[in-house]
Amino acid sequence: MTRPLVGEGDEILGKAFDARLTRKALVFVRPYTRQLLIALFAMLATSCLNLVPPKLVQKAVDDGMVAKEARVLMIVAAMYLGVYVLRWPCQYVQTLAISILGQRVIFDIRHKVFSHLQNLSLSFFDRREVGRIISRLTNDVDALNDLITSGILSVITDVVMLVVIVVILVKMSPALALLTFTLIPVMAGLTAIFRGKSRQAFRDWRKKIATVTASVAENVSGVRVVKSFSREKENLRRFRQVNLENRDAYLYAQMISSIFAPLVGFVSAAGICMVYWYGGRQVIGGVLKIGMLMAFVQYLDRFFNPIRELSTFYQTMQNAMAGAERIFDILDTEPVIKDKPGAVVMPAIKGDVEFRNVDFAYDETPILQDLSFTAEAGQTIALVGPTGAGKTTIINIIARQYDIKSGAILIDGRDIRDVTTNSLRSQMGVVLQDPFLFPGSVKENIRYGRLDATDQEVRSAANAVGAEAFIMEMPEGYETDVREGGTKLSAGQKQIVSFARALLADPRILILDEATSSVDTQTEILIQEALRKLLRGRTSFVIAHRLSTITQADMILVIDGGRIVEQGTHHELLAHDGLYKRLYEMQFKYELAVEGVDG
Repeated sequence: MTRPLVGEGDEILGKAFDARLTRKALVFVRPYTRQLLIALFAMLATSCLNLVPPKLVQKAVDDGMVAKEARVLMIVAAMYLGVYVLRWPCQYVQTLAISILGQRVIFDIRHKVFSHLQNLSLSFFDRREVGRIISRLTNDVDALNDLITSGILSVITDVVMLVVIVVILVKMSPALALLTFTLIPVMAGLTAIFRGKSRQAFRDWRKKIATVTASVAENVSGVRVVKSFSREKENLRRFRQVNLENRDAYLYAQMISSIFAPLVGFVSAAGICMVYWYGGRQVIGGVLKIGMLMAFVQYLDRFFNPIRELSTFYQTMQNAMAGAERIFDILDTEPVIKDKPGAVVMPAIKGDVEFRNVDFAYDETPILQDLSFTAEAGQTIALVGPTGAGKTTIINIIARQYDIKSGAILIDGRDIRDVTTNSLRSQMGVVLQDPFLFPGSVKENIRYGRLDATDQEVRSAANAVGAEAFIMEMPEGYETDVREGGTKLSAGQKQIVSFARALLADPRILILDEATSSVDTQTEILIQEALRKLLRGRTSFVIAHRLSTITQADMILVIDGGRIVEQGTHHELLAHDGLYKRLYEMQFKYELAVEGVDG
């Protein structure tokens, strides 16, 4: 169910040409000034060579054909061929230089955007769809590249050629030139009329492209859910709708363009007709030579060519400005979570954690209120409570994925806002409810959090959590490619691999967020003892709906409505007639009922 998200830049309607955005974009070209100048020189050389043939035509007609000089015709023919021989290397250098420049600029922009995305806070991604972010790195970068490479070079060349051709036309025949220039206001009027329509049309098209990309991304990412609920037909219907909207938006934008371009062509044809009418009369009257008239018409055609190309450039600029707005919307977004001036590197963590009167809110919606507790180094703290109580929020703010509204979180007596986030998070390990495995081997996924780990250390970590057995049963063992998302593994196997990944990193604080939810009861029993050994000596925070997995925790915090309503050990909490006891009894009865059915 793809939908536009406010604040992402899709609804922004800025200037058709934004000097501020253009200056920002040109920063990416600056390192490649040499390639830019080579391309510009080659384009100018090619354009100048294109101005020679009309003069040769004039020479051939007036001094060759009319004067009946065959020798002149031979010389002109040789020169004509020579012009095109010279033009070939110029065009080759031009094409190659622009291609090199374009690809290097694209590389730098994408690298910059991707690098910036890596540093943005989770709150940025909470408000944006994956497909739209992908669209920034693909469609919008390509559009911006068209502007800052070939587009700008073409404009410079076209402007220079216009000035040169105007000088040539005036020098050849001031009367014919003046007659031609009367069409310039008509051209300007047509451009003004179509500018606004073209601007909006191309912006709409860019929005639709992003919507299509987002739709594809979400359907591919959720393909298992799609197939589980037989949603293929409905999703196809929805995709067909957004795809049709994209097609219609593109066709409308092209329709605007296709109306404008022929009108410009009609005006240029009208100009040529006027020249033939007036100039022909001058030829008949002996005022003008026929060769000069033919050359004038060819220069006139070259005069209108840059104007037509400038109108095309306007469309390129429309596209690029829309893309630039979105790209720099990302690049100008500051990380919400960042190191404050003077932040120090977190020393080796011992593991004492204290929440001191912590308040937290998502977009002004209160989640945690006046939360206080202390976990001593090496303790296992279990977080229990109904869905939406704030358990996941607690583990997120321990790792400073979000900043608290008030209060303080201290690790070994240090406020986590006083240390660098990298030094803090590098000493923590996290296993999520839905573990994500990257394309690559099992070994590479286990080693993800500690790239310098040896093969033996990888195997030791896997063996400790009970992963060795099923890994060795795979065709290539630890070298088996798990594919994107770990599709070659079962849900339980992916979860166990994620245990090995977290434990290999040897974190001082370990966070398990519903980490056994995807593990069947038999597998859970096998890893419980391993987990107890591995959790020993580490401060661990465990969220689990299966209360049987946390009965050995040193302290259980019962969270409800963003507050701690109970705390104690498993036996202490069962001795009270509170929320924990009710949750435990309900789950115990449910498990007995399930076992009875299975039996």
